Parts: sequence; structure tokens; C-alpha cells
Amino acid sequence: MSVALEPTTARDNRPGSPDPGPLSTRRGTAAKAAAALRKTPIGVWIAAALLAFLVIAAVVPSLLIRQDPYVIDPATAFTAPSAEHWFGTDQNGRDVFSRVVAGTGQSLLLGLAATAIGLVLGGLLGITAGVSGKWLDSAICRFVEVLFAFPGLLLALIVIAVSGTGIVTAAVAVGVGTAPGYARMLRTQTLQVIASPYVETALSLGRSRSHILWHTIVPNVVRPLFVLATLGVGQAIVWASSLSFLGLGAQPPAAEWGAMLADGRNYIQLAWWIAAFPGIFITLAALTTTVVGRHLQQRLEAEV
Repeated sequence: MSVALEPTTARDNRPGSPDPGPLSTRRGTAAKAAAALRKTPIGVWIAAALLAFLVIAAVVPSLLIRQDPYVIDPATAFTAPSAEHWFGTDQNGRDVFSRVVAGTGQSLLLGLAATAIGLVLGGLLGITAGVSGKWLDSAICRFVEVLFAFPGLLLALIVIAVSGTGIVTAAVAVGVGTAPGYARMLRTQTLQVIASPYVETALSLGRSRSHILWHTIVPNVVRPLFVLATLGVGQAIVWASSLSFLGLGAQPPAAEWGAMLADGRNYIQLAWWIAAFPGIFITLAALTTTVVGRHLQQRLEAEV
């Protein structure tokens, strides 16, 4: 009995015939990557460039800072934006541009820390609910629904009321406030992975449940977490800045965007730039992370 090969899968083994190897595979991958880059909207490129600028400002602020952000000079207080002070000076004569750049690292770190805490707490609740039995799943779902009864920012305020103010407390509070949303999404993702054919195949091959949990379910559930984190960082930055604005997060004279916004609100008519530029950077951070995160989410869904 002879077996005929399809033309598309047949392989010519004659001497001198081209053999598709790793080089062809790399070229195909590079071509796909180039095509994906060409299809990326210009708005995403702009958002990515702005996000890269914020990351540089957070990691190496010395490249951008022109003056000490904490030096007080009353003689230059309320100086309008100029060639010497790009964003003007505040009520104490401190350079607003230097303070905004110095605050980038603190604000982004707050957002990243809060997002990480929310993902860890939400992951523990969501994945546990998805893989456990009906009783425990129902109990976790009811607990998450109770947390959902409180708006996220209000839940963060409750945590601060119990634990006190400060940067670390603000990060924990925002993380707790975002955890219920992550828990619900990760539970849904876990149930979808459990119902997938490759989990059924692993069971039929005699794999233990613990092996399937850690080697099949968790890796596939964790895969979208990077996109969720990108989308969540912007929201976490806004919430953390809101807490600092209320005096519950970073405390003066910290160069943090929310605290700077609170400092400038009393002088909005006299020196609008004190509050305007930190507010603009809060908006840019939230907008750029959301745009980049949405694009990554669309790419991930297209690959699935």
C-alpha cells in the first residue's frame, strides 16, 4: 500500500534541492514581525514613545533634571514658564519641571507596585476559585461580590483608614482596591483553560492534578497577565495620585504628581502651571499605558 503526500507537505530530497531550515524560519518570523509593525497605528507609536520617555525619566532622571527639585529659592517663587524654568517655579521657588521629572519614578513605582499587589491577590482568589470545588468556589465568589459592593477607591480609603497614610500604605490600598476585578477576570480565564482540550488530553494521559495545575493551567492563565498589568498601571497611577492629592499617600515635600497637584490647587489663579503640569503627566501616564495595553490585548487575542 502506498501513501501519497500532498504537494504542500511533500519534500524534495533530490540533491541540490532547497531545504527549508532555521534560516527560512527566522526570515518568516521576521517578515511577520515587520508586517505587524507596519500595521501598528500611528497613535500607538506616539503612545509608546511617550511611555518610553516616562520610563527614561523614571530610571535615569539625571538625564533630564536641570535643577535640584528640592532646593527652595523664595526669590524666584511663582516664576512663569520660561527658558530657564520650562514649567515655571512653585510657591517655594522650586523648579516644577525638575520636580515633575523626579516624581515620575515615584509615581510609576507606585502604579507598578499597586498593580502587582492587585494581580497577586486577584490571582490567588481567581485561580483558587476556578480550580476548587463548588463550595469553595461559591464562597470566594460571594467574598469578591462583597468587595465589589464598594467602589475601588473607597475600598482603598478603607484600607488607609485602618493602616494609616504613607506611600507603602497607598500602594497596598490601591492594590487591594483593584484585586476584585482581577479575581473575577482570572477566575473566568481559569475556567476557560480547564475546559480546553489540552487539559482533557493531559488528564487522559494520566497526569496528576497538581502537575496539570502548575504545568498546564497556571501558565496559560498567567499568559494574559502582562496585558492586564499594562492596562492596570494607568488606573493605579491615577488612584495613587488621588490618594496623594487627598494627603493620604506621598507627603510633602515629596516630588510626587498627586502631592504636587495638591500643592498647586491653592495657587491655581496666581500660578496655574504648578498644578497643570503634574496633572498633564498623570493624564499622559494613564493614557499611554492604556493605549499600549489595548494594542497588546488586541495582538494577543489575534494570536489565540
